[in-house]
Amino acid sequence: MGRMAVLLLCCTMLCMIPAGCGQSPEAESTKGATAMTTTGRSAETDMEAMVVRLHDGSLLLVDNRSGSPFVPTAIDEADIIGLDGQTLTVDDLQVGNVVRVVGNGIMMQSYPGQYPGIETIEVIKEGSSADAEEYADLIAELSISMDPSQPTSANLEYVTDLASVTLMLQDNGYTWTYEENGEPTQVIADAAHPVQIDPADLPDVRVDQPLDVTIVFDRTATALTVTRWGEQAIEQAASSAGGYQNIDVDPLSGEPVDVALDGAKAVLTVEPGYRYVVDAEFAEGTVCYVFTVHE
Repeated sequence: MGRMAVLLLCCTMLCMIPAGCGQSPEAESTKGATAMTTTGRSAETDMEAMVVRLHDGSLLLVDNRSGSPFVPTAIDEADIIGLDGQTLTVDDLQVGNVVRVVGNGIMMQSYPGQYPGIETIEVIKEGSSADAEEYADLIAELSISMDPSQPTSANLEYVTDLASVTLMLQDNGYTWTYEENGEPTQVIADAAHPVQIDPADLPDVRVDQPLDVTIVFDRTATALTVTRWGEQAIEQAASSAGGYQNIDVDPLSGEPVDVALDGAKAVLTVEPGYRYVVDAEFAEGTVCYVFTVHE
């Protein structure tokens, strides 16, 4: 069974567009889209936040202005700077530190929020653990609710002449291992073969020519392969089989796509008329993602 990927269109536009910009070609292609929350422009933006940690030691930041918590996903790709300018690691950040967070300003709509586009975290005030005590109830709540069994989330980002667009890719099957009560637990989620999914149920990249796109994960990937199939061939197979779910996958051969992986980010070139399958490996397991590209 495939899962319908949720399509998110970034509110951040690269040019000044009137209030009716929802009628642009990009907006029309994102039927059923949910607007993303942004902290500002598509260019770099910054905020001040306090460092707190959940009961398992994982890092959480709280926006000093709004009081909203968010997870700095893909933080391995960010520069972390101390008060005296030295380079820090994630573990060096202390509860109560006040930091300046600089990134692309795109916050995913989840709770707590996820911020995959952080470029720099700079400590601007040392603070103390006592300063974070006002968030004790929040930390207790989130420490219970955050589910380590959930696989890595992935966002696909690209830029056209009219907009900066982000697709939030839901998984299409995974094998995931996490720790529960001190014991490793493995979850296997089966899914339909990627060519057996109706294209209407896939996140849809709308471009009229080859374009570089970036996939951002919330964990560092250890390996990545990308394969593509022609949508016309898939459609013909579905017509002959009486539906996408009935397609015989063996006669349909995919072709490998060059991809450059750098930690939690991957860059590849996509073309209209193809369906792309991303198979990613992480320390915890493997996850498959699927999207299609149309003009």
